[in-house]
Amino acid sequence: MINLCRLTLLAAPFAALTSFQVMAGTQCQPQYTFDIKTQTSFDYIKLQSAPQTSMVHLQGLLSLKPAKKEQEKNWWAIKADQVTAAVGKERMPLPSYEHAFAFKVTENGLISDFYFATKLDQQTQDKLKGLAYYLQYQHDISQVSKEPDTLGQYQPAYQQTGKQLKMVKQHYSDFDRTQLATFNRVEVLDSAHLITPSACFIKHREGQEALALTGTDLRFGSQQSYTLTLAPQPFKSTLYELDNDLAAWQTTEAELSDAEKARLAAELNQLITTQDITQIDAHTLSILLQKYNAVIGTLAPLILSGELNDKAQMRLFNALGQLDSDTSQQLLSQLLLAEKQPLTQFRALRALTQGNAPLSQQAADMLLGMLTDGFSTLDSEVESSFYMTLGILLNNRSGSDTATQLSLAITEQITLGESEGKTASLITALGNSRDPQHETLINTHLSDTSARIEKASIRALGMMQTDTAYKHLEQHFFKSPERNKKALLSALGHYQMSARTSDTVLNMAVNEQDDAIRLAAINALATQQHKEGIKPILRQALQSETSRRNFKAIIKLLHSKDEKAQ
Repeated sequence: MINLCRLTLLAAPFAALTSFQVMAGTQCQPQYTFDIKTQTSFDYIKLQSAPQTSMVHLQGLLSLKPAKKEQEKNWWAIKADQVTAAVGKERMPLPSYEHAFAFKVTENGLISDFYFATKLDQQTQDKLKGLAYYLQYQHDISQVSKEPDTLGQYQPAYQQTGKQLKMVKQHYSDFDRTQLATFNRVEVLDSAHLITPSACFIKHREGQEALALTGTDLRFGSQQSYTLTLAPQPFKSTLYELDNDLAAWQTTEAELSDAEKARLAAELNQLITTQDITQIDAHTLSILLQKYNAVIGTLAPLILSGELNDKAQMRLFNALGQLDSDTSQQLLSQLLLAEKQPLTQFRALRALTQGNAPLSQQAADMLLGMLTDGFSTLDSEVESSFYMTLGILLNNRSGSDTATQLSLAITEQITLGESEGKTASLITALGNSRDPQHETLINTHLSDTSARIEKASIRALGMMQTDTAYKHLEQHFFKSPERNKKALLSALGHYQMSARTSDTVLNMAVNEQDDAIRLAAINALATQQHKEGIKPILRQALQSETSRRNFKAIIKLLHSKDEKAQ
């Protein structure tokens, strides 16, 4: 997937460190000032409108010092300070750039690894990596190799001019398709970089570059100019207060300033309201939303206002489900509280079922509250969908602490038995979870006096797909009352039935008076791997079958082939 942020700062010139710099030891602790101007354009070809453009002008300070990671050498700690972006005539602080991190260089001078003690999203990590890449160049230009950057690997060309090196990025020989799956080509339109080396990284670097990324429906362009030079005088940085051993660094959370959040929220609102997002497929839209992940929650008023047309809202919900971040999960959970907008609630439920990342604790807490206090909506079908959707969430997001919390809460609510409808829906949720640990609880409700709860239990066991669940169903099949025959037959059809059960089902397919029950029996038999023994009997039953639908189902079964056992 494309990370737009990496293509603003990070599609810049890159090179690598030299081995003699690594040997400089503790005396090598340079500090720099940097000035980076980047203009980007994003064009979704299907939208017949002008490309989205943006300009970012970054300024700040950069500090380095030697570090170590366990027994590994050649690690360098790095931190930016006083980073700001020009917004009109104002300078906006960007604390998200000011996290200390570290990078490692190999003997040939290329960056081989990064270390982040701070819990940062991929977008922020890529921004920080871009700062490190500005400090790199190859020392031995007689044997130039490929160089890495956040897009992949490119082939550089170097030229010695006095005490300076001129570097041109020629072409990308490879790029990271796991991060740039939307694009199929990276083109270097312009590249010119001038580096003044020193015994301690560099004295000065400046350059300009233009890149174009193209895909089937997308085009992205980046133009950048920059300068990086030794600071005229030392400045204070908390980097030098950190331990040289990276293992001693403390983990903290990344925070955006209020000004950054306001700017991103305004940009996000503009993206959703000024573009025809129905022309952007949901996958691509989810990629675009990654840039605004920190402020995704600001979309709630827009969604609830009705400003978006129906198709645009459906596309947005689909994209939010595929984004599946902590913030998108929280937004979708929050929208479930919109009891006067059942369609919005239903779409939020559907979106939550699309992801497989662990539920954030905030989202889980909201869902637990609705589960315990009762889900409020104007539509009873949406209410049932809420409880049943919880099971899908458990199946898709199993193994996490929040999934365990939800699972326990569901079983508690079933035990309380507040209402027939809620209990039936929650039993269905356990079936949707496919978690065998719930089979005993589900089985106890097969004998419930409520036909609705019995049916939910039958269906839940049918979804479990375990030998134990089948045995529970088979036992109930032979001792159950007349109600819920169709549900039992459909559930048994999810398994390979025993000879005794299969014979009984075959008898029902031929002799049962109710057309619908005969059809359910025929469909259950159609799922069996070995059908040759039942085909002659069903072929004969065609002569007396009065239901056209059942007749077609038998014909379909007769023309099917036996399957090999799995």
